[in-house]
Amino acid sequence: MKVKQNNLIKSLKAQPLVVVIRLESGFFNTSHNRDTLLLKIKKLSNHGIKHIEIGWDPNPEWVNLISEIKKNFNLINIGVASISSKQCLNSILSLDLNYSMSPFFKKEIHLQAIEYDQLVIPGISNIEDFREAINLGYKIIKIFPASKLGIKFLNKLKNFKENDIFFIGAGGIKSRDLKKLLNNGYNALAIGRELQNQLPDRDLKIWLKNT
Repeated sequence: MKVKQNNLIKSLKAQPLVVVIRLESGFFNTSHNRDTLLLKIKKLSNHGIKHIEIGWDPNPEWVNLISEIKKNFNLINIGVASISSKQCLNSILSLDLNYSMSPFFKKEIHLQAIEYDQLVIPGISNIEDFREAINLGYKIIKIFPASKLGIKFLNKLKNFKENDIFFIGAGGIKSRDLKKLLNNGYNALAIGRELQNQLPDRDLKIWLKNT
């Protein structure tokens, strides 16, 4: 896990943004949805996006979809969002992902992930879970929901643990706030539902151009 953490941190230092795409309900009922998703990822890649997370889905076809995305977009660092149960974790073990994320800290899931060398970045919303996460060896932490917890919470975590921890902010983040949040202490940010159709808006295009 240490190698995967270091590699992701290095990649996010180069471009501190993750775009999160969640599959709509009934996604696998229509074959056209797959083509639309692949086109969306291509557009994001063409705009220079380097990190994309796909939301986990219980459909058996989901694993094949992620494999196809990884094969077709080898210049994008593909990860998986919403790993919140052992079922989720077990389903991604065959995918050889560089990273995935959880919306919260659930110790038994992270212990199993570490055992299988699968990086599942924990979502943190309180100091107690943060303490446990760093005790497990996590050097990269997701603060969720960042828009509600605010910069004061980020600073509280930094004051508690002065050693190098890489902080990703996620939850309610808008593209117009990227520069401000990065300037106020976040090392990287994840943006999803606040980005209409998960495609670059005017503010994101400006940010990409200036990074």
